[in-house]
Amino acid sequence: MAIGSAHILVASLRGGDATSHHTFDLVRGLRGQGIDVRVFYEDQARDLPEEIDAVTSQARYADYTPSADLTIVQYAVWFHLADRLRDAPGASIFWYHGVTPPALWGSDAGAGYLEVAQLRTALAWHAHLAVAASPFTAQELHQHSGYPLARIRVVPLAVPVEELAHAPDPATLDALRRRLHLTGKRVLLYIGRIAGNKRIDLLIEALALLRPTHPDLHLLIVGDTDLNDAARQLTAQHRQLAAARQVAGQVIWTDRVAQVKPYLYLAALAVLPSRHEGFGVPLVEAMAAGVPVVAGAEGALPWVIGAGEPEDTPDAAAGLLFAPDNAADLARQIRRILDDPALRADLVRRGRLRAQRYTPARLAVHVAQVVEEARGLAAAGRPPVPAAHQHPLFDYYDVALRGYQVNSGLPLVGRWVAAVRRAITSHVKEAYLDRIVERQVDYNSLLALEVARLQEEVRRLQAELAALRRDRAQAENRQDEHKQAKGNEDKTP
Repeated sequence: MAIGSAHILVASLRGGDATSHHTFDLVRGLRGQGIDVRVFYEDQARDLPEEIDAVTSQARYADYTPSADLTIVQYAVWFHLADRLRDAPGASIFWYHGVTPPALWGSDAGAGYLEVAQLRTALAWHAHLAVAASPFTAQELHQHSGYPLARIRVVPLAVPVEELAHAPDPATLDALRRRLHLTGKRVLLYIGRIAGNKRIDLLIEALALLRPTHPDLHLLIVGDTDLNDAARQLTAQHRQLAAARQVAGQVIWTDRVAQVKPYLYLAALAVLPSRHEGFGVPLVEAMAAGVPVVAGAEGALPWVIGAGEPEDTPDAAAGLLFAPDNAADLARQIRRILDDPALRADLVRRGRLRAQRYTPARLAVHVAQVVEEARGLAAAGRPPVPAAHQHPLFDYYDVALRGYQVNSGLPLVGRWVAAVRRAITSHVKEAYLDRIVERQVDYNSLLALEVARLQEEVRRLQAELAALRRDRAQAENRQDEHKQAKGNEDKTP
């Protein structure tokens, strides 16, 4: 089976979003193999490159028919269209970008969707192959879905390394510094979403700790403060924290920007303090631009910068790590870079080398490899069978009639009758009934999860109770033995 056509299914597309940029890179990589590529998004698309916009269409679950030799689902959150992976006629790949744990989201707004997204990773079982951006996200997918690690490939995301290596025009940078009131200041840079797991609050705390010794240091936050309700809530909380720590005047918010490159060249160093990160594109962007980096010692971040590699090798760590949730340790690592020019120069050198691992050319090679492997697996048979250990309730939570087709048994005119029926009912079905059913599916999946958790907790408590009973019985036996021994001693003349 040759791969001549490919469909990429994605929730939404937006310039500046890591999953969207990866979708753009996939399109280019697949086209480089001579594959005809189409992208279908469910929600919205904006700020797309012209070449991508030309092959992109909006589609709903009901009006999309899988027909390509290769189907790829870009999974960062669950969306209805993704379920069409179940019906993919050819090879299929579940490309997993990680789901933020609801407990780390930092806001009630949208947290429920994250829990649903974790549950619905079971969709991966309908793919011949799964791909993750790091070993961390590969393990996370396995934990959420049970999908076998043996079928998960690690393919890092790509960054335009060569483009970022060349500094913008000095006049452009000077104008940007003046606009942001950063002339003569040293800049601590954060690039990314405004979300609870990103731990921007730690950056503000660290800035306050550094203020007495580094009064020229300013925190520049490059991220969309109006992306969603959670971002708006967190931005307000972060502004309040900065005011409480008396550093509000040293924290600058840019909101959404068209290009991050100019901001990289304002920075003395870049920090990504995330608690949960599936890859960490901003780290690679900073390394490519010659900016030293500090990262939280969690998730994929240590792997991205090469932490743990021998110091005397080309693969030596290209950044510094700080202990999670520790603002004082973060401040210590920032201070090391600010105060030690030799360390800074070494990290810049290592960073540029490390960034070469994440070029679009390397991604294209990896994409060709996983596509060929998925093709071979599809030729050999169906996707893997779902894990036997999965709770039985998960076999029944999805009550949607996804394979249902409107038909008519009338001779000759049946096809036209069915088309008319679809036409006159689609506005009700798609706008109301489909959404109602999917909400029921979400409720069922959450209920199944809670039942599974409850049963697991009952088993744990039963095991704990059994252990306590054993301990008590053993203690009573020892006590009886002690009494018997004591009685024997008393009887001895």
